Amino acid sequence: MSLWKSLQIPSSSLLVPYATAAALAFAGVANADALSDAKTRGTLMVGVEAGGTGAVLSQTADGKIVGQDAELNAYIASKLGLKLEMVPTAWPGIIPALLSGRFDMIMSGMTATKARAEKVNFSIPYGDASLVAATTAGNAKLTSVDDLPGQTIGVLLGTNTVDFAKKYSEALASAGKPTLTVKTYDDIPTMLTDMNNGNIDGLMLPHPIIGSYAAAQPGKFKIIEGLGDKSYFAVAMRKEDTSLLDAVDAALEDAKKDGTLAALQTKWLGAATADLPDAALKP
Repeated sequence: MSLWKSLQIPSSSLLVPYATAAALAFAGVANADALSDAKTRGTLMVGVEAGGTGAVLSQTADGKIVGQDAELNAYIASKLGLKLEMVPTAWPGIIPALLSGRFDMIMSGMTATKARAEKVNFSIPYGDASLVAATTAGNAKLTSVDDLPGQTIGVLLGTNTVDFAKKYSEALASAGKPTLTVKTYDDIPTMLTDMNNGNIDGLMLPHPIIGSYAAAQPGKFKIIEGLGDKSYFAVAMRKEDTSLLDAVDAALEDAKKDGTLAALQTKWLGAATADLPDAALKP
């Protein structure tokens, strides 16, 4: 078995671009029943990071939040009989903001991991978040996972990819191979610019995210699979908010059954995700 396969490392109006007065009034108040509070407000408040995760979630020049998760957020809010307010939040602080009560849940291309599941409850999975490496199409020195040793790799700060890349590098060292140099970034556009300028050799991101950039710019990027195990996107909620968890799971099941999920994935990511697990990830 190769080093790569042996790594057992588990690889985050309807559209409102900025927090409103309601969001500010809600901030800092941890609620015992988020679903009841949302129904009282008439609004489902969702934490998002819209700094450029491609077709999963991003923000247009005029401030509108768009993408697969934006439309799924709207779908879930509609199923609950609520309006939607998405609250843009920097990724490194998005779980602390949820726990402090700034919004009801996070649906923003978040990968369900066991470490995160210690702090939050996750919904059933709604998409493939498996990690891949990527580089520019013309980079001849990085064509497969076998070429990764010794490379400088960019990762997004505050994501599970940071820990994955570090553990991957440690596994390389244990195998007597050159380690990775891991460089962190606050947002994907800056990381892509650095890669295009030759300041890093490649990057690691969930497949749908870098895949959406590659689809939008044909021939510009090369995607390298084989990093590790499958992982999945899920909605994050506070541990005490079990009523909201049940309602979100029911809405996601409806999205699967009525074809909404497959249609949105095809629209934004090019293809529907097959064989999603039926159960949520637990700690």
